[in-house]
Amino acid sequence: MGRGPISYVKHIEITGNSHGFDAESIRTAINIAPGTKIRSIDLHQINNRVLSVPWVKNAATRRLPNGDIIIKTQQHKAVAMWSDGLMFYPLSADGTKIDTPFDRPDKNTIVFRGELPDNLTDIINDLSVLTEYIDYIILVESRRWNIQTKNGTLIYLPEDNPSTAINKIAMLNQTHKLLSRDLKVIDMRDGKRILIKQ
Repeated sequence: MGRGPISYVKHIEITGNSHGFDAESIRTAINIAPGTKIRSIDLHQINNRVLSVPWVKNAATRRLPNGDIIIKTQQHKAVAMWSDGLMFYPLSADGTKIDTPFDRPDKNTIVFRGELPDNLTDIINDLSVLTEYIDYIILVESRRWNIQTKNGTLIYLPEDNPSTAINKIAMLNQTHKLLSRDLKVIDMRDGKRILIKQ
């Protein structure tokens, strides 16, 4: 008893729900290799180590009778990035910042600064028509958004129905190259008119 091959970890299988997930970072976190004694393994502790990997959202760890360890993970899906002005952190749709910073944002990715709401999906979808022009977007007093464009223009979005204002900007940009002009401010907060400051 305790000397046969079943008393040792034979194989560790790690799976994820996203293409190209990093299994090696999980292997490093759990610090267990085939040949480890089964009795020395605490599955709850292993699962906590897996959850300590920044991009892992959920995890389930179990041990099979044949000595295999099976780890199933669910990853945060990055839909945008958040920046402190220096580094860029992937963001999931629920506003979770994934603590794996980069020194530059991904191409054609919306970058947020400051406070984050609980759900980013709506504003990200609305801004998809302007992504290539946006430097970053910031929530003002938990009520409305400001957009900083790559050419230095500050866009004030209204508190109510920002998607309509965003579509107006996209149309004006398509017809009049609005976001290519040297403008300081485009104020969309008044639904009846657009204020532009040069």
